[in-house]
Formats: sequence, C-alpha cells, structure tokens
Amino acid sequence: MDFYSIEFFLFFIVTLCLYYFLHSKTRNILLFVASSFFILFVSAWFLTYVLAYILINYLIICLLDGYEPNPKLRKIICNTGIILNILPLVFFKYLSFIITGLLSFFNFFGFSNNFHTNNILIPIGISYYTFQGIGYILQVYREHEKAERNIFIFSNYFLFFPKFLSGPIELSKTFIPQLKSVQNFKWENIQEGVQLILWGAFKKLVIADRLYVIINSAYPNIGQYSGNTLFVTFLLQPLLLYCNFSGYTDIALGVGRTFGFKLTDNFNRPFFSPSVTQFWRRWHISLSNWCNEFIFKRLSFKMRKWGSWSGFFAVFITFLVIGIWHGASWKFVVLGLLQGIAINYEFFTKKYRLQIASKFPSYLVTSFSCLATYLFFCLSLTFFYANSLSDALYFISKLFINVNFSTLTLPFITDIDKVIILISLLIVFVVDFIQEQGIKEIKAWWAFPAIIIFLFFVLLINFVTSVTSTPFIYTLF
Repeated sequence: MDFYSIEFFLFFIVTLCLYYFLHSKTRNILLFVASSFFILFVSAWFLTYVLAYILINYLIICLLDGYEPNPKLRKIICNTGIILNILPLVFFKYLSFIITGLLSFFNFFGFSNNFHTNNILIPIGISYYTFQGIGYILQVYREHEKAERNIFIFSNYFLFFPKFLSGPIELSKTFIPQLKSVQNFKWENIQEGVQLILWGAFKKLVIADRLYVIINSAYPNIGQYSGNTLFVTFLLQPLLLYCNFSGYTDIALGVGRTFGFKLTDNFNRPFFSPSVTQFWRRWHISLSNWCNEFIFKRLSFKMRKWGSWSGFFAVFITFLVIGIWHGASWKFVVLGLLQGIAINYEFFTKKYRLQIASKFPSYLVTSFSCLATYLFFCLSLTFFYANSLSDALYFISKLFINVNFSTLTLPFITDIDKVIILISLLIVFVVDFIQEQGIKEIKAWWAFPAIIIFLFFVLLINFVTSVTSTPFIYTLF
C-alpha cells in the first residue's frame, strides 16, 4: 500500500476519522488494528512475523521489569533479548552475504557447491523495528525507563503504520509517552500534517521519480557510459536520495501529525552542512541518534582509557554499523568506512584547518566547505547505488573520462522533465535556505491555503504528465 495510492488515502482518512470519533481509551486498539491491516495488505507472512517479534520483546521487557532485585538474572535476560533481536536480522538480511563469503573461501581451495540463499524473504521494516526493540530493552535494563505493560501501546511503538516501512527509528522515551497521552483534535495538527504530506509528495513524485530515471538508467549499464553521463549522475545522486527519502519522511511525519504525534524528522537541511560531522547530525537523524545513543557513547565510555583514540575507534565502529545496516554487501562496508575516515580526519585536523580558514572570508570558507561536503557525499553514494563494489570502483574510474563541461547533457529524460527538475529543485533549495536562516514558519493567514493549492496544482500536473512512479528507496532496508 503505497503512500501515494488511492488505497492508502482511503485507509488513512477512515482511520483518522475513527481515531477522533472513538474514546481516547480505545484509540491505541484502533491504531493497532489499522497498522496490522496496513501490514497485512502487503503480506500475511510479514504481519505474522512482526506480531511474533512484538510478543517476544514484550515478554522480555516484562521479565526485566519483574526481576529488578536480581542484577545477574536481569543481565542474562537483557543479553538474551538482544540476541533474539539480532539473530532474525542476521538470518533474513545477512545470511546470504555470510554464506556466500564462506563458500567463496572454500571454492578458493577447490571445494564446489550448489548452495543458494536467494529465496530468503526479508520482512519489511525489519531494520527499523529491530533497532527500536534493542534500544527499548537496553533502556529498561538500565532502568532509564519503565516497561510498558499495555500491549497495544507497546505494539504501536513498533507497528504505527506511517513509520513502519522506512522509519523514522523512534526512541521509546520520546514516542511511547505520546502514545500514552490523549491526543485531542486540533485543526493546526491537520493543517501542518496535510502541508507536510503534500510537500513530501512533491519531493517524491515531482523530483525524485524523474531523477530516479537518470540514476536507474546509468548504474545498471555503466559499462556503456563515461564522461558527461556519469559525471552528471554523480552530481545528481544525492538529490535523488534526499528527495526520495525526505519525501517519505515528510509524508510519514505529516500522517503522524494529523493523529497528534510528533515523529522525529530525519532531515535538517543536510546540504547546508560545512562538514561531514555536521552532515550526519542533519542526515537520517533518527538512525544517527540511535547509533550515537547505543553504540558511540557506550564504546567511548568503555574505551575512555585510550584517550582521544577511544573516539577514533568508536567512530569507525559506529559508521561500520551504519554502513552494514543498509545491507549485506562490501559496498556498504566501504560506505560506512568512508564516513569514519572523513569524520576522524575532521577531528584530528580541526586545529590546522581553522588556522587556514582564518586567512579567508568566512562566507567563502563556508561555501567551499559545504561544496566539499556535498562532493564527498556524491562519492559515498557511488557505493550506495552501484550493484557491487567493483561497479562502484569502475564508475569512479570512468568519471572524468571524456567530460565536456560545456555540454553536460543527459540522454535519459526529456527536455520538459529537465525543466521541471530544475525549477522544482530551485523551490526546494529556496525553502531550505529560508528555513536555514531561521524563518521556519510563515504566519500569514493566507499561507496555509496558498501552499496547499500550489502543491496540489503541481501534483495534479505531475499526474497528467504520467510520470512512472518509483519505490521509496529506504523501504529496501
């Protein structure tokens, strides 16, 4: 059930009306039923798996809460719970990668095999709710939070349908209290929610779907291209991922807002970041926050005797996890390690870079830093989009061959689509730039209807032009 489908629109409207019609004590039951139906619409197998997953985690946190006087037993329960969360993730998402690596090792010594793991069906959303489950177990174990005994509230923490497919990865301490509080109907929540939904649909359907044609045409056939085609693809790939993923996030936040919930915004104008360190405070924020809370801080504390080197290794391990979180492939390992190298470089050279920067105007330094950060992210995403590590390296090797900067053309899309992309990206940039200057809301009485009418009109034109709809990229993870 796609966010931009008629089926989802009807499902959303009916659920929203029932939510405010029912008594507050039954609303979590409604959300549980609605979210279960949402998953059932995709697959009965996925629903069966996630319900079993929720039941196991519910029992674990209840056991942790019930054995407070026995620290050794609580530690065993906690470790068991974390293992029970990680094992399914490893089995469904990484088993093929692990076995393929082992078989390649044995093949090197002459052992043949016919073993295949291609038929493993990965449950949707598993990377998101598994991190939520591990985080919640650790919070209850550390006694930072009490175990939630209401099974419907506990289930909705994982199941809530706007965030189920691609996050955001909500921390229990921020989302569960919202599920427990009474969300009264407020017209401003509806306004903000609808505006976010339309803004996200604009980024996804008008921009990302057109950029997807470019990226999806270049990477599967990179052997046929070099120079201009690869160079323009290189520059555009961050914009595709941003408009696609932030488009999903805006829709999820908007739907959640209409119910009165404030979900974590995954993006905070990341392309205005003057460093890779700051970029990861603005990009996929919920994943960064989770990894900072449960990996980086813990590793830094345990290795504190190492001094500054504790942070060095903690950064590498954290971003290795972020890379592998995206998928079981060496290209994602490289993706994570590149971020670790860049952030450690920035940390250890900060003093010298500031000395050099002090000799130039601040606006020039900021502009150059933002451009350098963007180009680094372009390089990183080569390993994200490529089918394999070898394809990514081939792409980079052909990047500057036969480049003619006077004719940077693309053969994959029409001239009309190019104009639409250019104007739409300019609109997104202007909005982000205004917000970056601290102007986050327009209070004029006409602002809400004007924005709604504009976005609706643009989406209607987009529908008439019959652009092929593409998937949300992060539902793959």
